[in-house]
Amino acid sequence: MKYVCLVLLGIIILKCDRKENIKAFLNYPHMVKYAVKDNYYSVTIEDEYRHLENLHDSTVINWFRDQDDHAEKFLGELENQVLIAGQIRSYYSNEHQLISNVKSTKNGRSFFLKGSNKGDVEKLFYKENIDSDDIELFDPRTFQKDLNREYTINYIQPSWEGGYVLVSLGYDGLKGSSLVIIDMRTKKLLPEIITNAAPDTYLGVSWLPDSSGFLYLYIPVLDSNEGNYMLNSSTVMHKLGDDPDKRHIVFSSRSDKGITKEDIPIAKVLSNNDEYIIGYKASVENYWSAYYANISDLNKDEIIWKPFYSTEDKIYADYGYFMGDEFVFVSGKDADNRCVSSFNIKSKATSTTKQLVPEKKDEVITSLYAANNKLYYTTSKFGVEAFLYEYKEGEESKLKLPYTSGAIHLYSSSNESPNLYIGIDGWTIDYKRFIFKDSQFKLDPLSSHQNYPEFDELEVKEIQVLSHDGVQVPMSLIYRKDIKMNGLNPTFIYTYGAYGETIAPYFSPIFLNWVQNGGVFAVPHIRGGGEKGDSWHKQGMKSTKSNSWRDIIACTEYLIENKFTSKGKTVLYSSSAGTVSTGMAIVERPDLFKVFVAVVPMLNPLRSEARTNNASNYLEYGSVKDSLECMALIKMDPYVNLKPNVDYPASLIISSFYDARIDPWIPGKFAAKLQAYSTSGLPVFLDVIYDAGHDGGDTMEERIQEYSRVFAFAFWQTNHSLK
Repeated sequence: MKYVCLVLLGIIILKCDRKENIKAFLNYPHMVKYAVKDNYYSVTIEDEYRHLENLHDSTVINWFRDQDDHAEKFLGELENQVLIAGQIRSYYSNEHQLISNVKSTKNGRSFFLKGSNKGDVEKLFYKENIDSDDIELFDPRTFQKDLNREYTINYIQPSWEGGYVLVSLGYDGLKGSSLVIIDMRTKKLLPEIITNAAPDTYLGVSWLPDSSGFLYLYIPVLDSNEGNYMLNSSTVMHKLGDDPDKRHIVFSSRSDKGITKEDIPIAKVLSNNDEYIIGYKASVENYWSAYYANISDLNKDEIIWKPFYSTEDKIYADYGYFMGDEFVFVSGKDADNRCVSSFNIKSKATSTTKQLVPEKKDEVITSLYAANNKLYYTTSKFGVEAFLYEYKEGEESKLKLPYTSGAIHLYSSSNESPNLYIGIDGWTIDYKRFIFKDSQFKLDPLSSHQNYPEFDELEVKEIQVLSHDGVQVPMSLIYRKDIKMNGLNPTFIYTYGAYGETIAPYFSPIFLNWVQNGGVFAVPHIRGGGEKGDSWHKQGMKSTKSNSWRDIIACTEYLIENKFTSKGKTVLYSSSAGTVSTGMAIVERPDLFKVFVAVVPMLNPLRSEARTNNASNYLEYGSVKDSLECMALIKMDPYVNLKPNVDYPASLIISSFYDARIDPWIPGKFAAKLQAYSTSGLPVFLDVIYDAGHDGGDTMEERIQEYSRVFAFAFWQTNHSLK
């Protein structure tokens, strides 16, 4: 009897301790509400946390700090976080070094980044030819040591013959990089340092035909606190040895009245034997307008830019090449899955377009490259199986790959390059890089040679799920072969569905760690993405955006009905624009998800145009200046549609305080409102990152720390014990 009483007393104490713990993490930093009412075409929207948008207010700044401290108090002590981080590190524990960003010139010289498996900073190396040794060229830790910054290399580009190599250096994931040039004769840096560039984000740089200099995008204002942030950008021509502060602008809003100060004007030299230079009016959409000029005009004081094509011509982004007087490109005009077409430049009319490769059924053309004076293009079936084709003299042929591919990445240094470099990727097969020459695939010595036997027992299943309107939505599933379909498996649902982007299969030991620990990894390829062509994108944007989150709901219901998981085991994850859909999924069906994780999230699209610089994002979400688009924005806004006294999922909102794309007040407002409204008793944490930008940490170790925290939080809330 005494023993029973002690046991009961222990249970009571344990319950009390748990109750106190719940009270502790629900004791969020306080923020007073100041309701602001906006009238949108007779619809009134009340915004209780509008004042959080003022990031100059010390009260707001302190609130973000307090939120981060509160989150750290609990997230820093998560059970299993250290264990998961150690597991992920073990995947990279052998001595083989990781190689990335390989760029090869047509004379066989290769430049690449290499770092150890243990997350050390990547250094720049080169090889004279395929059989030579790797030679270290540059260590970013030696750059501007007096500034006490941890620089990392985020982009490289050698000149046409490899006599120079440009290196882009960033730190803490912040917007903007410093560009330096290495002279390969001396292996030393040239004296000039170029600032206010971002080649890792905006189509890189392009060397002039004689390698005497290069073109890059110059962004005058990179401080988001300034009024002209990201405005008045231009393409600058830098000649080696010139003063980098005396910028020679070659393409900007002054080049044509159709280019505004908000636009991103990027000029490119596509190949060093071209007669023409192209200028893109780049945007967030897949189809751009463009201008062209004679490449000899670069030597003149003023370049005469002529209209080339418009957005209505539906020429796909930057996948286009000059082949003599023909311009060859990927077209979406009257071709939902796209085709390959060309027109004669001297005719000055896209109306003369001729189709080279017709649209394919169920295969979307995803990229086009030129090498050895032939055309190569890739296609993707439902976003999960990729194919490679060769085209020459009116004939196309499907190339037999070394093995089945989930995604293909092509690279060629120029039209005349004898080699085409092909990267093949998959959910459970490590990325491999091949050289295609003389109709043969040869494994590139710079390719990864690492084996991952721990992933041999994983299963990949590609399925189609009927959505709310009868449309079939592709979904990728990865899980251990030995798991039981009993509804007890924690399931990590990762999706995006915006800008026509496709989540193609890619090998990620980090995400596969979730599977190794007994979870299911699910990727619904929802509308708003590009998995099924341009119409798939259009069916999930602006007024049709609701299809995106209802596709998520349908896929989650499928997982539950088929016993992959259950409502208490579902984890919904996305980042950036993908969180419009995932945020609305938890708003519309909070009962369906146990955990919500949103990274640098766009959770308040109605206020997107109030951001420091909205750029062209209104093309994807819609604009409050258009009455119909405004109503769609209200309907798709997770922050606006949160309701009080609802049992919302446990939530981890990760924000970057210096994010150049998603202002931190967007996730901040959502977190504040969710903390006030949710009655589930589950935690809502706002984890604020102060040393990284939109794309997260620069090093492998930083990524490991981020995802081990996310996984530990999700396993905690789904009550899952690690194997």
